[in-house]
Amino acid sequence: MSNWDALADTYKCPGCSGNLFYDTSTRKLDCKFCGSSYNPDVLEALDVFSRVEAESDAKTDDPRHEIVCSSCGAVVITDENTSSSICCFCGSPALAARRLTKEFKPDYILPFKITKEEAKSKFIEWASTNKYIPDDFTSEENINKLTGLYVPFWLVDCKCEAEFYGTGYVPQNDNLAVFALERRLTFYLSRVPFDGSRKISNRLMAAVEPFDYSEMVEYRDSYLPGFYAERYDQTPLELSENVSNRTKRYAEEAVKLMSCSEYEEVKFSTGYSNATDFKHSYALLPVWFMNYKYEGVNYGFAINGQTGEACGDLPFSKRKRRMALSRVILLRLVLPLLLLLLLTLAPVITPFVLSGEALKRLGNFYQLTGVVMMAGIFLMLFVIGAFIKRWIYISNISQNPIDPPPKVEQYYDGTKKPIIKKKDKFVSVMKRIKE
Repeated sequence: MSNWDALADTYKCPGCSGNLFYDTSTRKLDCKFCGSSYNPDVLEALDVFSRVEAESDAKTDDPRHEIVCSSCGAVVITDENTSSSICCFCGSPALAARRLTKEFKPDYILPFKITKEEAKSKFIEWASTNKYIPDDFTSEENINKLTGLYVPFWLVDCKCEAEFYGTGYVPQNDNLAVFALERRLTFYLSRVPFDGSRKISNRLMAAVEPFDYSEMVEYRDSYLPGFYAERYDQTPLELSENVSNRTKRYAEEAVKLMSCSEYEEVKFSTGYSNATDFKHSYALLPVWFMNYKYEGVNYGFAINGQTGEACGDLPFSKRKRRMALSRVILLRLVLPLLLLLLLTLAPVITPFVLSGEALKRLGNFYQLTGVVMMAGIFLMLFVIGAFIKRWIYISNISQNPIDPPPKVEQYYDGTKKPIIKKKDKFVSVMKRIKE
């Protein structure tokens, strides 16, 4: 019987509280009552974060107060001398103040380093790199909505154990030597940040990383005046799933980084990782945040309040993009095709335009008629291909993909020695496919 089977009376289903049983084929804990399945490391993290939530339910007579948006339900905390006229999440003016309803006790705070004026400048510089944004996007009225917000983050330490199987390729002249790979790795992560706010996109908060924790201090109220702070509101299960997903991604990155450097390319077909020994602290990290509503859609933008890193899904003006695509159609498709069409048909049209004497002076020109027409056709195909490429470029550049989270190197704990076990077996030699 597996260790997880023995723990069936300890681990309960978060959905229905039924006993969970370990399935060796899927390596997951299954509930036989409601059919839910969970990764073991999710349940371990869930146990840790559930205890944290239980400890925070006490009410307090703190002199600070909460500002509540009746439109989107957002709640931010500030000192009694700081007020707001609009919600930084949805732009609604329907705000009301009330006393704190739960205890507010972060462990640490990272003070703002970027002023509002600096944040405005960085926002304009970042947004202006895309010429398809709406006209009023960088207007004074809009960027004045930038709000200094201390976002709640859990800084998580954990031990990661990974087991991966795949294929490695080593170049040998024009060939590739193929190896079957087996990797087992134990390593440690330190202070990986996970935002605890439901109102802010996890992708957005991951994109403003990293923060320099060396400037973090123990939480004090004196850093709050003039800014707002959120209290975490994600459920323990949501937070645990985020932790599990990110540590699994870091596990594969770590295996490739630390044990596959001799291979030109590595592809893992199967793998498993598990995070344990969780330790965490609760910190408020500085973010300049702004909401922008365009054509009925809310867009969120964030600027790291310490480093000035800006990110967000930029809206694009359909009018500007239509104009750009129209210019491409005219200048890169219609006009070039007309000119090439005239060139291609010139040998056919010329006899109807010129006199017989003029045609004689052209000499052997008509011997090249087929060549000219074929060249014209190939050039037209080239123009069409270039047009399509430019069309795709404009369509893509009018979007603004959010940066991915930092790589595993950012949070790898080098103070603890990793354990690496590797087994490589030569399989075959294959012909390299040249690009």
